[in-house]
Amino acid sequence: MTRRLYAIIGDPIGQARSPTVFNARFADRGIDAEMVALEVPGEGLPAVLSGLRAIRNFGGAVITVPDKIAAADIAHEKSQRVRIAGAANVLKPTPAGWSADLLDGEGFVAGLAEKGLPVMHRSAAIVGAGGAGLAIAAALLEAGVTTVALHDCDTKKTASALARLLVSYPGRVRGRLPEQTDGLVVNATPTGMAPDDALPIDLGILNPDAIIADAIMKPPVTRLLAEATRRGHPILEGSYMLDGQIEAIWTFLAMEQTE
Repeated sequence: MTRRLYAIIGDPIGQARSPTVFNARFADRGIDAEMVALEVPGEGLPAVLSGLRAIRNFGGAVITVPDKIAAADIAHEKSQRVRIAGAANVLKPTPAGWSADLLDGEGFVAGLAEKGLPVMHRSAAIVGAGGAGLAIAAALLEAGVTTVALHDCDTKKTASALARLLVSYPGRVRGRLPEQTDGLVVNATPTGMAPDDALPIDLGILNPDAIIADAIMKPPVTRLLAEATRRGHPILEGSYMLDGQIEAIWTFLAMEQTE
């Protein structure tokens, strides 16, 4: 049988942990499959996905920055999570096109639970209104967060994200970060991948009990998280978001069926 192929697609892609995680699983379980990293700018995604659908042994893809919203637009079959957030982080080929789901938010919430960081009845502030920010916002609202403040330096992106989320969560989503918070604060932007990046969040707005989380996988501890730790805040590293959705990705892409 021909080796089954999977991909993680995004730009940049050097920070991606998915190939390491899933290739180790394939090896441990004796599955003849491989996941590769494909660096694809947003405008190139439709052409790349068109080509991948022509590959008979291609099983599907994990989608990362900046392609999650475009992936949802391309998909023919969309989960309720994709329809709410307008973003997708997994795609699999079907006879009609692509089937999409959005698992980032569930992975993020699972990571909070694993680390013993309760968020129910607390507020949340998210910097970044792209696919990851939308996924995290929707999942937190489903998990019992009272309100989400969503901000992006791209005001059009912020407005679009707010309009989409307010349909499902009226009165619980805001477009400005609070002047002070003791809730959960999340960086859902790429800022922090490079060591000389500025802090994406003003830590001066945080009360001592605020939880600081980062969606970035690499480096494992960003400058934001290091500074938050120095100030005594509980933190959640980006790796938890992937680790919390590994089983869901495995199931969605039917990876076990490649045996």
